[in-house]
Amino acid sequence: MSVKEPPAFILKIAKPRYVLLLLLLFVVFSGGIMPSLEADIKALSGGVGVIDLELFYWPEKARMMVDAYGAEGRHLYLIAQWTVDLVFPVIAGLFFATALVALRARRWWWLGFWVTLADWMENVWVTWLLLDEKGFSTTVAILSCFFTVLKWSGIFAGNLIILWSLIQLFKNKRGQMAKA
Repeated sequence: MSVKEPPAFILKIAKPRYVLLLLLLFVVFSGGIMPSLEADIKALSGGVGVIDLELFYWPEKARMMVDAYGAEGRHLYLIAQWTVDLVFPVIAGLFFATALVALRARRWWWLGFWVTLADWMENVWVTWLLLDEKGFSTTVAILSCFFTVLKWSGIFAGNLIILWSLIQLFKNKRGQMAKA
């Protein structure tokens, strides 16, 4: 199997009904569950958001955010990291991979895997920041930010390619209808 060819299970579930189901799950998580957890963490930290939702951050900002969470906020963040944010990247990754295959952009299917893996790696490094009782590690903050940037770049690229593919699909349908 090459990177250009999606695995068989992706090809099997890249059907409109499964893509729509994954889109629905993606919207429920990103529009409901995740914002609710973020609001709880913000309430415990005086309005400081979660590191995972930053597009980019310097180590100093990560330190400020971790310090603002306090013990209770860090505890809640860790629970969210290893429950909801363990499942959500799988949903997001499967959505991107299947949508790209279904929209005839199958050579880009691997962006879904990229998003999942980058999000999980981000979770590992953010967890390290949250658990580090000996002191803050600039290196860990940089690694965390690196995977955050990878995650968001995969999401951005996936969305652009999906949008482009949808536009092309509608143009092709419109052209076929005009010829008929």
